[in-house]
Amino acid sequence: MSSLIRWRPSLEWMPLRPFVRLWDWDLEEFEKDFLEPVSKKEVYWVPRVESYEKEGNYVIKADLPGVEAKDVKVTVEKGCLTIQGERKMDREVKEKEVRRRELFYGSFQRTMAVPEGVKTEQVKANYHDGVLEITAPMEKRALPKKIEVEVEKN
Repeated sequence: MSSLIRWRPSLEWMPLRPFVRLWDWDLEEFEKDFLEPVSKKEVYWVPRVESYEKEGNYVIKADLPGVEAKDVKVTVEKGCLTIQGERKMDREVKEKEVRRRELFYGSFQRTMAVPEGVKTEQVKANYHDGVLEITAPMEKRALPKKIEVEVEKN
């Protein structure tokens, strides 16, 4: 299971164009979005991730710029890996001073299925320069098997 959020620049101008995305909302949300200023809305975000196999390990990398390592939690349960945490807003910048805000703040959670054969009890997480790297060894039987293609000569 993965979470995706499409960035729609028109959200910034939502109070000026209330009918642009009407088909995406139920009426309660529409009323809230129409009446509430953009800067006061609670926006959800999820980190972007990539996953791959390398040297017998399953690797997941998540971009978490501006998130402190102490605010990140990684759990593995029932074949799913969950990354959760929070990016905190800089309190020194006052709301009235902000001219443009494209960064998302607040809590996030990203859950994804772990492939069969990953040794979840040996998961390790490393955080460096805003990138969370999670690695876990894979059982040898779960690694891809290379099959040579034979060429038949006439």
